[in-house]
Amino acid sequence: MKNFKPTGLNHITLRVNDIVKAEEFYGDLLGFKLEKKMGKSMAVYRIGTDSIVLVEAETSYDKTSRDYRVDHFGFTVPKPEIVDEVAAFMKEREVTIISGPANRKNGRFVFITDPDGNMIEIFHES
Repeated sequence: MKNFKPTGLNHITLRVNDIVKAEEFYGDLLGFKLEKKMGKSMAVYRIGTDSIVLVEAETSYDKTSRDYRVDHFGFTVPKPEIVDEVAAFMKEREVTIISGPANRKNGRFVFITDPDGNMIEIFHES
């Protein structure tokens, strides 16, 4: 697909057991700057031009498990139309579309999965 040329990796979203403890770790211990809170269970930290998004998981992480907690990663594209082009391209190739394409307050997005079920967001921020 020739039009999909991301301009960067916009963010990585991590599932956490306890949002308060995670905020203390990323904010206080690592010193990342809190950009915004989204409700009680989501926090966005800015690191240069990139972000780490923390979202409180519905199920707790078992420390003995090998199931890691990266929720998804997001690619930035330069125009909102590209989100729709990517969605159409992926649908034609029977790639799973989890959500979208749709608008949100600050842009347009589509969520897809890779063959192993890893979630990827294609995102245009306005």
